[in-house]
Amino acid sequence: MAEQAAWEAAARRGVDLVVVIPVLVQGPALQPSVNASLTHVLKYLNGSVTTYANAVQGYVHVRDAADAHVRVFEVPDAAGRYICSDAVLHREDVVRILREFFPEYPVPDRLASLGQSI
Repeated sequence: MAEQAAWEAAARRGVDLVVVIPVLVQGPALQPSVNASLTHVLKYLNGSVTTYANAVQGYVHVRDAADAHVRVFEVPDAAGRYICSDAVLHREDVVRILREFFPEYPVPDRLASLGQSI
């Protein structure tokens, strides 16, 4: 809804608009609190979930997302919408990577059963 409002406002004002749409952004945070994107990974490390979903997710590093915004600003021919994604991973890959880097944490090793919420 916010993007649609931005397109409408840009059209009314005759302003060129370019939209960067980052997928799930991961990496160092500016704020001291945990945001929704970081919670996506934190739940696998803090023991709040014991299984992982049979799902895939796109991921991008926060610095790459910031770089994408700078690039569309600096390129005069940039137009429209740009999806900003580095990788699409199955949750099984995510938890495998987390287990490799953080073996001391209770990272789930079981797929959630059908209908189980995570």
